[in-house]
Amino acid sequence: MSKVTVATVAMTVSHDKKTNLKKFYRYIDEAADKGAKLIVFPEQSLHGYVHNLGQIKMETMRHQHEVAEYVPEGDSTQALIAKAKEKDIYIIWGMSERDKDRVDVLYNVNVLVGPEGFVGVYRKVHQPLDELHVYYPGQDFPVFDTSIGKIGMLICYDQSFPEATRELALNGAEILVMTTAWPLEAIGADYRTDHCMYLYNLYNRTRAAENQCFFIGSNHIGVSGDHDFCGHSRIVGADGVTLAELGYEEGMVMAKIDVQADIIKARTESFLGLSQLKDRRPVAYKRIPEEF
Repeated sequence: MSKVTVATVAMTVSHDKKTNLKKFYRYIDEAADKGAKLIVFPEQSLHGYVHNLGQIKMETMRHQHEVAEYVPEGDSTQALIAKAKEKDIYIIWGMSERDKDRVDVLYNVNVLVGPEGFVGVYRKVHQPLDELHVYYPGQDFPVFDTSIGKIGMLICYDQSFPEATRELALNGAEILVMTTAWPLEAIGADYRTDHCMYLYNLYNRTRAAENQCFFIGSNHIGVSGDHDFCGHSRIVGADGVTLAELGYEEGMVMAKIDVQADIIKARTESFLGLSQLKDRRPVAYKRIPEEF
């Protein structure tokens, strides 16, 4: 077991792919120069998030269909594979993926690449509000085995569902990675700013603590479309304690972690010796697989 440095970014995202890629490269270079082996960028940070979430407009539909790419064949994934190999680092980012069989089908995805090339893609399962009009939902929560640990991914609204990260943890995930476009407020909408921020902070730490896994979140920052995104990208330890975080600001934070040793400690020492995966009683959870 050995320590590894991981990094996460809070980023102001434009709706111009070239501009966002340039920012990716700058942060990747900085992270790699500081010894990081994983860097995480926000949801839809390659192409830009939907312009209006509460009432999707044709502008959003047109943009996402114009910029969507095939994965891993698309130019952007191939470029970031080359960068990952060059810098010996794993990279996770959000984008719009075009289905290979139906050109009208898009997915909101996280892509994971690394020194070995393309590792995998996760398609967002839970879709809020009018995302449903743009994207098709994913159907599962895959876990990817990498040289730094087993990585499970989720996107934004997924973190509101404890079943999502529990599924990943039961499938062996050690590092839970969430990309997001989580708002501080929706401009012109009746959102409670303090409540959105409260839930964001609560979910980040709770999903780590209840699964005794690492949690890395990467969020947008600033105003784009009808949202003011809250930033606060962070790295949470397997015991639920925040190791590094940003505020309402663009930037990058890093933490050095010992993935397996810290998970063992979390499940044997940190919480009175309690392991929340071992102590589950699935036989008693009769309603969880049912539709509500």
